Amino acid sequence: MEGSAPSRETVWTRFADRVRQRPTWWRLAWLTLFVGVMNVVVLFAQLSALVHVLYLNADNASALVLAALASHAPAGSVVNLGNHPFYEPWWFMRATVGLPGYRQLWEGAPFLYAWLGIAAVTACAWWALGRLAALMCAVVLLSASEAQRAVLYVPPSHVLIVLHAGVLCGALIFVYRRARSGRLTRPLWVLIGAVLALFTGAGLTDQMLLVSGLAPFILAPLVCWLRLRSRASETVAVFALLTGVLSVAVELLVAHVMQGQHVVSAAYPIDFVASEALFSNLQNTIAALASLGGGSFFGVSASGANLLTLAAGALTFLALAAVLRALWHGMGPTEKPLEPLSLEAGTRELFIVYWGIVLVLGLAVFALTSLSNNAINYRYLLGSWVAVAALLGILSTTLAARAVLLMAVAVFGLLNIRSELANGVGKLGVGPNQRMAGAISHFVKAHGASIGYAGYWDAAPVTWETHLRVKVYPIEACSTPTGWCRFGSVQISSWYVPHPVTPTFLITDTRSEVSSAVSAPPASFGVPVAGEALGEGLSVYVYSHDIATDIGA
Repeated sequence: MEGSAPSRETVWTRFADRVRQRPTWWRLAWLTLFVGVMNVVVLFAQLSALVHVLYLNADNASALVLAALASHAPAGSVVNLGNHPFYEPWWFMRATVGLPGYRQLWEGAPFLYAWLGIAAVTACAWWALGRLAALMCAVVLLSASEAQRAVLYVPPSHVLIVLHAGVLCGALIFVYRRARSGRLTRPLWVLIGAVLALFTGAGLTDQMLLVSGLAPFILAPLVCWLRLRSRASETVAVFALLTGVLSVAVELLVAHVMQGQHVVSAAYPIDFVASEALFSNLQNTIAALASLGGGSFFGVSASGANLLTLAAGALTFLALAAVLRALWHGMGPTEKPLEPLSLEAGTRELFIVYWGIVLVLGLAVFALTSLSNNAINYRYLLGSWVAVAALLGILSTTLAARAVLLMAVAVFGLLNIRSELANGVGKLGVGPNQRMAGAISHFVKAHGASIGYAGYWDAAPVTWETHLRVKVYPIEACSTPTGWCRFGSVQISSWYVPHPVTPTFLITDTRSEVSSAVSAPPASFGVPVAGEALGEGLSVYVYSHDIATDIGA
């Protein structure tokens, strides 16, 4: 009948014809997008198990325990956050500690931080290089390996580095484009700089942001100005320099205020490597990058699923090599063009220089300092990893290159999905699990104790897994007469103040994978009134007194 709606078959046929008329890379883009979505689906499917294993790691659990127990600490108590002053997550946790369901809020917030950071970096890639570059960037960052999950989704780690780096990049591009179009007024210039300095200054308490954010933020517009000598690039360079100086001032103020509130951090010295150790540190750098890409194939058998791990590692190193090569060829000496660069070309230039500095500076600092003494320190390469993802778009110079890149990103995402589904959620901590923590809580409560002590890797996970029903404080071996002292960092000073006539307990751990544990009840603590072996190398002993009196300073 004339005027009737087209049949479903006709609509589908037209859509199919339209798809067939598109170039190959366009269809691959949809495939890549689908792979990225599936990575998110897998993450949500494993979310509960992932959150559980993340906080069996004492480094992660300690942050939550410190924030929760700080409310009960007497006035004047000193809170030591460890060697990473995670002030931004700390402020969030302290502001929300009284809310119902705060545990779930704290465990979920890092996922939001990570996704906001990925969104910021992806938006910059779209702004500078186009939607295809943004798609590849997003899919690579969402295809988080087990190593990346351990870095991205916990409060005391460096998850906010991604967000800060993305925001700094976006600010440079925004100011540049406004300056080029003549719409950068002085009040707007001041407002953006002030807000950005406050945000960046708070994040600068994490030393990684100096390398992965602030230094590139200052250097990138300066490099662009030296190369192009344009008025807009000069404006951005001045903006970045003044904002950077103000950010450092804010960071110093924040550190001073927090110390005044008795929230401090332990020193974390970083040294340059000795010349004879340089080769081994380069090896560790390579291994760390492979771990971030989910391709840590070193030392495993060359068969079966390990070949797929090799493929993920190969794609990681190929992407890094291709990006570095493109940066090398693109950053050579350049004469000032006869005609000013277009707005799009100038934006692209600034974006590439910024992320290029993030990448190269991050790799150099890691490889040349004590950070690379161990390959498991891959968290310090997070900024460089994000830079590789952000810069993939500069490789899509031809239609064939686009197709190859999209296929490689899709394969990379599929390899990550296969790994996560085949291996499940890996073991990200050695702390006692919820069942074992519950058994500890039940036993000590039956004997009237709720405060205890253990090695660092057991203390915080038990406290968190029991929902603070029992509180376990870390101790470590030392040369005092009793042989045991309070833990040097990651603690609240009031934990070790003895309480008279207070029963306490001690957790011992003989598992081989747990270092610095209390392996047996020290004779200096006296004779326990009760004890029980819980299995898996764990035992618990109850004392009639507060064994804090037997623990040295």
